[in-house]
Amino acid sequence: MNPTLIEQLDRLFDAHSVAVIGASNSFGTWGFGVMNTLLNSGERKIWPVTKKASEVCGLKAYSNIAEVPQAVDFAVIAIPSGEVPKVMEECVDKGVKAALIISAGLAELGEEGRGVEEEILRIARSGGLRFIGPNSMGHMDNYSQFSTLAWMKEIREGPIGFISQSGTYGQRVVRTGLASGLGFSKFISSGNEADLHLEDYLEYLAQDKQTKIIALYVEGLREGRRFFQLAKEITQRKPIVAMKSGRTTGSAKAARSHVAALAGSDTSYEAMFKQSGVIRVENDDELFDVAMALLHLPLPQGRRVGILTEGGGIGVVAAEACERVGLEIPSFSSLTWDRLNALLPPRWSHGNPADMTDVITAGELVTFPCLWAIMEDENVDAAMVIGGIGATVYFRRFYSPENPTSSLKEKLEPLIESLEDQERRNSAIINGQINKYQKPVVITKLFPEVMVEPEIFNLLREKGVPIYPNPQRAAKVLAHLAWYGEYLNASAG
Repeated sequence: MNPTLIEQLDRLFDAHSVAVIGASNSFGTWGFGVMNTLLNSGERKIWPVTKKASEVCGLKAYSNIAEVPQAVDFAVIAIPSGEVPKVMEECVDKGVKAALIISAGLAELGEEGRGVEEEILRIARSGGLRFIGPNSMGHMDNYSQFSTLAWMKEIREGPIGFISQSGTYGQRVVRTGLASGLGFSKFISSGNEADLHLEDYLEYLAQDKQTKIIALYVEGLREGRRFFQLAKEITQRKPIVAMKSGRTTGSAKAARSHVAALAGSDTSYEAMFKQSGVIRVENDDELFDVAMALLHLPLPQGRRVGILTEGGGIGVVAAEACERVGLEIPSFSSLTWDRLNALLPPRWSHGNPADMTDVITAGELVTFPCLWAIMEDENVDAAMVIGGIGATVYFRRFYSPENPTSSLKEKLEPLIESLEDQERRNSAIINGQINKYQKPVVITKLFPEVMVEPEIFNLLREKGVPIYPNPQRAAKVLAHLAWYGEYLNASAG
């Protein structure tokens, strides 16, 4: 790692004083949004800079950065692109060493804009100033509570560092992660990357202690060879999960006009990712599906999946989903057959997938004992459970306020309470089982989200067991885990 680069990027993520050039009182403007975010994210000195007001957001404003009475660590530049070179000169004269350029309309629009961008870079380098952008939507560090994101507030702390070459789509991805229950250490909208490239941020996140997984949205790399070398080293200790657009001619052209990206051959990118251990995903849902599993589950030792279901058809769908992504559906061992026979009624499917047919036998929930049997099977490397968990939420609907039936409630409530207690007790030991056998377990919902989730789902998530909406998403996750495990084993050998 380059210690000089790390020191330079430290200034981007923990500035003590910030000048907002283009600060504004007008709601909806970048100058207002950034000011509002900074004033609500951590303790630091904020200096509004604008010629249009004497006061911004209750703070005294200055007509240029030279008038700011103290040293400035970081500058946010949100002004028309043609004015940026002059302002950059003023920042250099002031001794600013780090900046964010929100201003757009530069290299992404063609040669004229590229010339202005090159002038901005020349000026910045003359003063040793490093900057994000131009054409960036901001960045944030949850642990220093420093954020320049104008339109995003209260991003949950967590282990994912995210670099995005798109601002708007990057913010969508962050929101997808938050909706998945995950949090972020750092986020960078890298923009046109006139100065700092995605590879610089990648190197920084590699040594960042708060970042356990690095997520990327890539439109085009400026330093492909360096990315490959960095990724090959980083993925040995931190997973990198990447979305790469530009597979088609139209999307590659759009990427070039979006952030002046060098889209390149998708075949080349695919080969580079595979050779350097980068997990490539198709979309933001898949990114966080994989991230959740990587954070909490062991990597499987192979591709063989044991499937436990509450229905035959969904088991067929799950088996097909697994095989379509390169996973295998093995036969269970004779010992597992004996154990399942002892737990299940005679009409169970007697195969893999194992359709339990009845998940409750004599008041006992058999889902978890069946899962333990499958996990113990020497022919199984990972397990997928579909249904058989959380059924009590459906039982209670029989005597909901819309269907009050006191006699039915008296009959069902003791059984429901017993089943919920069994689920709580088993959820408390599932981590121990996963760690004991070193086999990942994923849960798939049997039905779409048409009602309140059962308590057991939240308990399982708290234990790090991911829950997916359909077998296809669960199968993709297991395939990614298997591939990453194979890559690490091959690298170690």
